Amino acid sequence: MTEPAETPPTARQWLGLVAVALGVALIVVDLTIVNVILAPIIEDLSIGSSEAQWIQESYAITFAALLLVTGRLSDLHGARRIFLLGLAVFGATSLLAALAPSGGLLILARFVQGVGGAMMLPTSLALLNATFTGRARGQAFAVWGSTIGAAAAVGPLLGGWLADIAWRWAFGINIPLVALIVLGVLRYLDVSPRTRGRIDGVGAVLSAVGLGLLSFVLIEGRTYGWLMTTKPLEVGGLSWSGGLSPVFVALLLSLLALGAFWQRQTALSRAGDEPLMDVGLFSIRSFRNGNFVTLMVGLGEFGIIAVLPLWLQFALG
Repeated sequence: MTEPAETPPTARQWLGLVAVALGVALIVVDLTIVNVILAPIIEDLSIGSSEAQWIQESYAITFAALLLVTGRLSDLHGARRIFLLGLAVFGATSLLAALAPSGGLLILARFVQGVGGAMMLPTSLALLNATFTGRARGQAFAVWGSTIGAAAAVGPLLGGWLADIAWRWAFGINIPLVALIVLGVLRYLDVSPRTRGRIDGVGAVLSAVGLGLLSFVLIEGRTYGWLMTTKPLEVGGLSWSGGLSPVFVALLLSLLALGAFWQRQTALSRAGDEPLMDVGLFSIRSFRNGNFVTLMVGLGEFGIIAVLPLWLQFALG
């Protein structure tokens, strides 16, 4: 008995993919665009190197810290709803960043903008998984992955062009794009199904703290010292200026938090409860190797994009 032919995707589904891909592109572009516009920001807002570094990196820290939590929220409340909420947060904070009169307010906007980005990335995959089936699903995932690579390259180019006009447009351009994507999602993507369950609150805190601190370590190790303090860390009038580096302490706390998170998720899975993340997936060789390859590609791709524009501007002029 022959199986029924697979129904090809409709034009509406492909247009929904375009909306999701544009949303993902916004997330990635904002990870890379600031590297290019940093010089005019420093000049315009009269800020120091420490504030400039936080403008560049605050987005990545909150983005990385909240990915697991927002992925679970999309399961419970629907991927489309969380994606749209992330777009709203992203658009509002882009406006705040574009109008920021000081470095402090721009840093705050970037921190919250990372929350919006974290709400959009995992839900984008859930939306594609629910919209497409069979061979078309693989094609949609390929478009999703290609969008990330292309957006990472476009970010510095777009930032360089906008820096010649005004650095604020690097954030302001997000606002009409967010409005366009919202219309596309509402028109071309169906309301996502929800699952019954709960969020592992303790696991959510442990993952956010562990991933957030690990991001801080990888970003700031060269600035404050990997083991001993080489430069004072000043936050809110407080100063960490001697002894063990705040980066080293953050690394220890990150490892403790992620270790406790792993143990808790393992225990919840064995008890038949609802873990935030099924760590048992890492026992599958293809899953483990796929994640390792993704890590290596990310280090190479985003690493050079983070460093090269700064070297070209501040070292070579």
